[in-house]
Amino acid sequence: MGRPSDARQRLIAAARDVIYAQSYEAASVDELCAAAGVNKSSFYHFFSSKQDLVLVALESQWQRLQEVLLKPAFADNLPPQEQIMRLFELMLIGQQAQKQQSGHMYGCPVGNLTLEMSTLDEVLRERTAYYFQQWLNYFEQVLRKAKEQGIIPSTLDTALTAQALLAYLEGVLLLAKSYNDPTLIQSLRTGVLALMQYQGAPAS
Repeated sequence: MGRPSDARQRLIAAARDVIYAQSYEAASVDELCAAAGVNKSSFYHFFSSKQDLVLVALESQWQRLQEVLLKPAFADNLPPQEQIMRLFELMLIGQQAQKQQSGHMYGCPVGNLTLEMSTLDEVLRERTAYYFQQWLNYFEQVLRKAKEQGIIPSTLDTALTAQALLAYLEGVLLLAKSYNDPTLIQSLRTGVLALMQYQGAPAS
C-alpha cells in the first residue's frame, strides 16, 4: 500500500489516468484504490465520493494540459496562426504516444467526460463547461492578436469564432478517436485557419 503521506496524490493520479483510459462509470472506487495502491479507508479519509475525487483529478489534468500543451502552443513568440498549428502538433504527439503505449487513442479528457456525464451529473457538467471556457479564453486571445496584426478580418466576431475553433478541435479529436487514428489531427488541422478567416501575412 502507498505511504499515507502520498495516498491522496496517488488517488488523484489514478483517477486522472484510469478514467481517461476507460470512463467515469466504468471506474469503481475499488478499482481506483487498487490503481493507487491505497486501501478504501484512505480513499474516504481524503474524498467523500468518487465525484469528489474526480473533480480534484480534473483540476490536476487541467494543470497538466496547461503545462504540456497550452502554454507551449500559445507562446507569445509565435505568430497567431503558428500558435494554432502548434496546438494541433502537440496534440498529435500526445495522442500518438497514447496509442503507441495502449493501442488506443483516448481523445480529450474534458470532452470525454462531457459526452458521458453531462446529462447525468450537473456538477460534473458545470465543471467541464468551466474548463471549456478556459480553452475559449486562449482562443480569444489568439484571435485578438491576429486582428491586431491584420491577418484576419477586423470585423470577425472573436467570441463566436473562438467557440467555432473549440467545436472544431473537439470534433477532430472525436473523429480521430472513433477511427483510432491520431494522424487525422494533422490532416484536418488547417481547417482552423479557414474558420478564423486567416488572410496570410499582411502586405509590408
